[in-house]
Amino acid sequence: MSKKFSTISIALLIVAGSIVGVSSASAATAYKACKPANAKATIGKISFTCTKNPVSTSTKLVWVSAPCINANKSYLSAKSLADSVASSFEGRISSTTRLKATNERLIASAQKNVDTWSKNMLSYPKNPTETQKKQIATVQAGIDRNKQRVIDATANIVELDAQIKEATDGKAKTAADLASAKTSLSTACK
Repeated sequence: MSKKFSTISIALLIVAGSIVGVSSASAATAYKACKPANAKATIGKISFTCTKNPVSTSTKLVWVSAPCINANKSYLSAKSLADSVASSFEGRISSTTRLKATNERLIASAQKNVDTWSKNMLSYPKNPTETQKKQIATVQAGIDRNKQRVIDATANIVELDAQIKEATDGKAKTAADLASAKTSLSTACK
């Protein structure tokens, strides 16, 4: 009888162990508390890992789905790239803004020369001497050069404004794309 009892006891322990195993597997519920860290479970044909939910501020371990973990890896990679791209756009905006300021100073300086030299031209007599004619020609050439500088710098500013807008729009699109990726991550981790 003791052999029968031992066999039955062993059988009951095996059955009890399998029931405990089934109950702990069935106790695994998506995004609910779990232990130990990095334990694996399958819930409804989806693989889950016991870890911190990447979209939650909580540090508690929960069953996180494989699609959520993969989405988080993709998001972190995209965030790193987006940060780099945004930094590049910011650098372009900064350098282009400096170039624009330089062109604006050039316009102010050139226009001041045009105004001053044009006013000085009025001081020459109506019938200038040969020396005065040469001076007038030199001053007029300077006025013409400065007028051209104003035109060129104004055209440069138009181009620089377009570059600033392009970089600003690119930076904003990068931020919007990253926000969209974060929303997708939140959706994958529910």
